[in-house]
Amino acid sequence: MICARANDSAMSKDVTLKELLQELAEQRGFDFRGYKPATLERRFRRRMSQLRIGGYADYLKYLEKNPKEVNELLNTILINVTEFFRDPPAWEILRQDLLPPLLKNPTSGSSFRAWSAGCASGEEAYSIAILLSEFFGPRLREYDIKIYATDIDEEALTTARKGEYSAEALRRIRPEWKAKYFHGKGPLRVNQELRKLLIFGRSNLVQNAPISHVNLLLCRNVLIYFNSELQKQVFARLYYALEPEGILFLGKSESQLTDSTQFRKLNSRWRIFRRIPPGMPMASDSEAQGHEEQAPGLDRSRKELDELRLRQQYLFETVRLGVLLLSPDDNIIQHNSALLTLCDLPAGRLVGKKLHDTDLPTRAPELEPELQECRITNQTRHFQSRIRMGNEERLIEITLRPILNDRGRHSATFVYFEDETVQEKLQSTIEELESTSEELQSANEELETTNEELQSTNEELETTNEELQSTNEELETTNEELQSLNEELETTNQELEERRKDLNVLSTLYAQTLETIRAPIMLVDSEDKIQFWNSMALRLFGFRSKPPMELRLDQLPLPEPVRNLIIRCHRGALLQRKTLIARKQPLLGKTNSVVDIHFSPVNREDESSVLITFELNDSDATPSPSQANSKQKGNRGRRQAGD
Repeated sequence: MICARANDSAMSKDVTLKELLQELAEQRGFDFRGYKPATLERRFRRRMSQLRIGGYADYLKYLEKNPKEVNELLNTILINVTEFFRDPPAWEILRQDLLPPLLKNPTSGSSFRAWSAGCASGEEAYSIAILLSEFFGPRLREYDIKIYATDIDEEALTTARKGEYSAEALRRIRPEWKAKYFHGKGPLRVNQELRKLLIFGRSNLVQNAPISHVNLLLCRNVLIYFNSELQKQVFARLYYALEPEGILFLGKSESQLTDSTQFRKLNSRWRIFRRIPPGMPMASDSEAQGHEEQAPGLDRSRKELDELRLRQQYLFETVRLGVLLLSPDDNIIQHNSALLTLCDLPAGRLVGKKLHDTDLPTRAPELEPELQECRITNQTRHFQSRIRMGNEERLIEITLRPILNDRGRHSATFVYFEDETVQEKLQSTIEELESTSEELQSANEELETTNEELQSTNEELETTNEELQSTNEELETTNEELQSLNEELETTNQELEERRKDLNVLSTLYAQTLETIRAPIMLVDSEDKIQFWNSMALRLFGFRSKPPMELRLDQLPLPEPVRNLIIRCHRGALLQRKTLIARKQPLLGKTNSVVDIHFSPVNREDESSVLITFELNDSDATPSPSQANSKQKGNRGRRQAGD
């Protein structure tokens, strides 16, 4: 349960996002405090909006009453967006340029380890497996190939373990690869031989130990959600996980590591890097070109020096002692990971820093005075220091050994730290148990049992660490959220485009049909606006082409009585919903024609219109003025009939 202190705070006032994250980390074991606040704020607000909860205090109460809500919150924060061979040009560079040198001249039984950190539903992990299967071909079984794929989202890992994907998800895979590595109907399933290469497991990239001795490491679009401090910690873990000359493949939106002394840039656009062995300077492009032109002997010497440095670093990392090498002016030349663990130092690289700029003098206050004495006497010094780690205190045996040059001058100081805590505790236990043999025997039996349990636990942890790779409590970027939305919008736009084309075809067919009718025709809407003229109607009213502006019925070049008759019949057809006819109407304004005018209502979904057709009356065409006057009198009776 969330602690009472948090409940009291939530009841009195709304808590902040920072306080909510603190409670989740301490009480629920989900630590998001190193993530970017803006992204977390957006994701938390989305989940709270779904539950119709307004403030963080109310949400904290909801979490206390509903323990399963933590899983729903995790699903909201972790948006798993991935695909096979995402960013195809980057995968082509990996396939053609980087993997062949990395797998150069393998021998039967050789091992190759890859790690997909933040694998989501497994698409990119399977992409690595396809590339390796294509590279080794029929000889794949001769080699020890392991691809570790880890994520914090258990639901995504369940999908990845199943290995079933839709045809849309496989659209970037070459047809021949799809036929070779997938089978089934409907959702396609990964072949068993390819599936055996992968080991899926749940792991936290920030908190759990990384996979070690990795040749190829994918960590794409994970680090962009972390703040700069957490990014540095994760980079240190990735550096530790990779073998020397191993390849790190990041997402295109992530840091380029331009200032890093641990990784060399291979492709800046696609964020592909190579691990630099400890102690080896990062060569620029011009330096690399110069190395190719150097004499073979110098190149061979440099290679031997690099191998010597590599062996030295391996030696440092292998021993359990904390190792530190200092220059005469207290600059740190080299150290190993065990030093950081023994002295409870933050993860990072100390090489190049002054000793007093680190936390070492604070952890072991005796170090600096003993160093001064060592330089004066040029004698090896031994002393002990107690270092606190949380609620525990460790006893560290520190040895200072001066390194003298051929002239007997002090050139460096070799410092190593040994944890004597266990030995101290054992010695104290032995002294207490010497009083009686029974107590000693009992203590020995307990110690043997404890040692066996510890050994068993260590073996289980080592196996678990191999199978569960630690990675990536990551969030997807806003760009990946928009990617899904853009795909939906593209589908909608395609549907609208198809409907627009169909409408254009129908409109064209409609216009052509009206043009082929050998009678003047107008389409008039319910507001007396003329929507369409055919060419016969234009000629009837003396127009050579369609008028530049929209005309109304009361603007037609007709005698006023005829124009009013047309307006009345148009409205009558709309109201009565039936065809009306005004017969033998003279159009004296332009052509002196006598026409029968048909008013046919046209009903549509959005509005109603009237199709007005002028049928020429040849028997009464071109009347004389006296006939016209008589016809006008007769027309009044017909207009009344038309009404």
